[in-house]
Amino acid sequence: RFSAEFDFRTYDAEGVILYAESLDNTAWILLALRDGKIEIQFKNEFGTKVTSGGKAINDGLWHIISVEELEHSISVKIAKEAVMSINSPGTLFKQSQGFLETKVYIAGLPRKVGNTLVKQINPRLDGCIRAWNLMNQGHSGVKEVIQEKQSKHCLVAVGRGSFYPGTGMAQFQINYNNLDSAEDWLINVTMTIRPSTDTGVMFALVSNETVPLALSIVDSNSSDSQRIIVTIGNITVAHLESKKLCTPRKVLVGLIVTKQQLELSVDSHTDRSNSEQLSILHQAMVANVVTYLGGLPDVPLGATLVTAFYNGCMEVKVNNRELDLDEAISKHNDIRSHSCPLIMQ
Repeated sequence: RFSAEFDFRTYDAEGVILYAESLDNTAWILLALRDGKIEIQFKNEFGTKVTSGGKAINDGLWHIISVEELEHSISVKIAKEAVMSINSPGTLFKQSQGFLETKVYIAGLPRKVGNTLVKQINPRLDGCIRAWNLMNQGHSGVKEVIQEKQSKHCLVAVGRGSFYPGTGMAQFQINYNNLDSAEDWLINVTMTIRPSTDTGVMFALVSNETVPLALSIVDSNSSDSQRIIVTIGNITVAHLESKKLCTPRKVLVGLIVTKQQLELSVDSHTDRSNSEQLSILHQAMVANVVTYLGGLPDVPLGATLVTAFYNGCMEVKVNNRELDLDEAISKHNDIRSHSCPLIMQ
């Protein structure tokens, strides 16, 4: 019968932990998180079921999770204590010549499966799993896959936030328009950053092959500080110096832009601008812009001043909405959506 046990740690509230299916795809079981709580969905020859229970476990602590198929039920335990017992007539997976063979997917779904689930879910999950025991065979098969991929290794200690490794970006489609008028728009970005390198694009708007707005960190001439700059095209319209950023401390950065004025704030310092360049941004805003976090797509040389990817931790709110990287249109695989490496002091 099907069984799985492992240690699990995450700050993510929703996503697929494990999905297993029969070789002929007629039966399957899904173990997932929704609102931070364990959810089970399954299908066999007798029908489908979905149920959830237990406490929220997306608290960044390690939890022992086990799922075991018993004779007439499926048992789910957290820290060896039962949280769900789901009635299950018949077995989940049929044996073939005395063997039970299944295909197992970790932290995601095979493409064809999405629409066949009982209850739809965002499958992207950022968490960490260790001490695997799958089908009572230990970590056999799992270890070999993970060992070869550095990006799949667990961080030793994590905190809340997203980690950008300096190799890619995330893309969002965000509407900045004011509902009252097509001519009115507002960009209100607040972010908490902890950079690991001194140059990179944190937030940018791209329109066709132009970059009508970018918020970046750049190296300063001074040895104990960096500059945070706002550019429209390849013109700097606002900038502030900040004490050495690549330290354990987090820095609060704010950017508010309307068609009349731009305001950049870093910690308690502010720089305002009503540059003529804002007319260029306005033309892009009333057309169409795509939002990028952590870097830029390929744009022509000279389209903007900084093109390096951001490396470090960052949490971003746009127009008072916290951006969840699991909901991005696209995201580089190495970006960790909900885990930021802690610096051991």
